[in-house]
Amino acid sequence: MNRITKTDDIKLESDAAERVRRSHAQAIKDLAALPSSSMKVIADVQLLDGVPTPVAHTLGRAPTFVRESAPRGAASSGRIDEIRDGTVDRSVYVLLKATGWGATIIVDVQVM
Repeated sequence: MNRITKTDDIKLESDAAERVRRSHAQAIKDLAALPSSSMKVIADVQLLDGVPTPVAHTLGRAPTFVRESAPRGAASSGRIDEIRDGTVDRSVYVLLKATGWGATIIVDVQVM
């Protein structure tokens, strides 16, 4: 399931049932508005050591959260930075740079 589906807007005959229906519809609407409802995980992103790498995310907006998984294929320890220098459109890409790993690493990238 990629998205939270909009609820049907029908009126129920019982007042109590209608209150519950409206309450549930509002709760679903509130959940759908949270950034986490559109979370994406981009699998198997290759990051060359020391090279800024644009990663397409398909959110349609700049992410509010970016996180990488544990690196695979590292020769040593290092770090991964998100670069926000204005060189890429964040509504389409996040720009990641792996530094100090000594090799190309592979990560999964979570964006919300």
